[in-house]
Amino acid sequence: MLAAARQTRPAERVPLAEALGRTLAEAVVSRDALPPFDNSSVDGFAVRTADFAGGTATLEVTGEVAAGGVPAEAVRPGTCLRIMTGAPLPDGADAVAPVEWTEAEGTRPEGNRVRIGGAPTPGQHVRRAGEDARPGEEMVAAGTVVGPPVIGMAAALGVPSLAVCVPPRVAVVATGDELVDAGATPGPGRIRDSNGPALAAQVLSAGGTVLGPWRARDEERDARAALEKALEADVLLVSGGVSVGDYDLVKGVLGGLGVAWQFWKVRQRPGKPLAFGRRGNTLVFGLPGNPVSSAVCFEQYVRPALAALLGRRAVLRPRRPAVLAEAVPKAAGLHHFVRGRFEYGGDGRLHVRPTGPQGSGLYSSMLRADGLIHLPEGMEHPEAGTPVEVEWLPA
Repeated sequence: MLAAARQTRPAERVPLAEALGRTLAEAVVSRDALPPFDNSSVDGFAVRTADFAGGTATLEVTGEVAAGGVPAEAVRPGTCLRIMTGAPLPDGADAVAPVEWTEAEGTRPEGNRVRIGGAPTPGQHVRRAGEDARPGEEMVAAGTVVGPPVIGMAAALGVPSLAVCVPPRVAVVATGDELVDAGATPGPGRIRDSNGPALAAQVLSAGGTVLGPWRARDEERDARAALEKALEADVLLVSGGVSVGDYDLVKGVLGGLGVAWQFWKVRQRPGKPLAFGRRGNTLVFGLPGNPVSSAVCFEQYVRPALAALLGRRAVLRPRRPAVLAEAVPKAAGLHHFVRGRFEYGGDGRLHVRPTGPQGSGLYSSMLRADGLIHLPEGMEHPEAGTPVEVEWLPA
């Protein structure tokens, strides 16, 4: 599935104000040194460390250098310059004594004198030119998701826009005669469509753009019309209709539209009837109709596929070690994704427990979850204290 998702995506250039959350298509490379000049990291006095042979020194203050200014003179033996944070280090100085080390000794007509009670070492409190970035240095790799630090670094480097991957277009289709709009009052035997809006939100959170969400009835002609249009997307997500019931038409209809199915059914709970296929470069996911199954399958399969389509460096979400805070009913044979609450115990370990009943129709189990507890296929009747792996879900 991930191999099919690793495709070359088109790129576009956007201003920094529009780049948050996008994926870099090109590395950010420094053109200049950062900082561009040696400067002070504190408010204090630019000094010569050679003047501190006795451990302290009383020096004549001959001027001042403000941030954004240029030193008007060099530091000579027995003198210093008052300097502000970020101001260029004047010639002759090799360190900065913080103002907290100093005590004024009064004012003379020809200039101030200051007593510095400590001896700075060469380079102390000085930020050297290029210590943050050197010319030609790759600062941010392609495939990185743009966050505030990336934007801040790009701005500091004089990069006003970034080349980012064009988001994949993801069509969302919810199937079922029982579905009505969220704002409607369901009649007998009907329910509100939650999968369509929830999947659309998950797509946006994963970096894609949404086509739809649309709905298709459990009737072959209607399903074919909706799915044929949706196959124009880069990725098609269909919730429901992929199991073995008389009205589960999706696999057959999509097969008739040229989708080659790669697999169907996974030894997991929830989400066993998951299907994956492709038509050309379009990836097709048949997600279960139960809302929890749909949401969990998106996180485990669709989100990594979208990350691969975007060329992101991190595709799979990391898992962390934890221990069960209570026993969890489980038989061998299926990998369980248990919706859980996480907290650190007094032993420093992460303790996890289920959110409550784990039925695949109980969407509140997703709402209350910090993340997913992984109980592997071979695990049977795990008790409190059993080591497990967990992953946090996006907020």
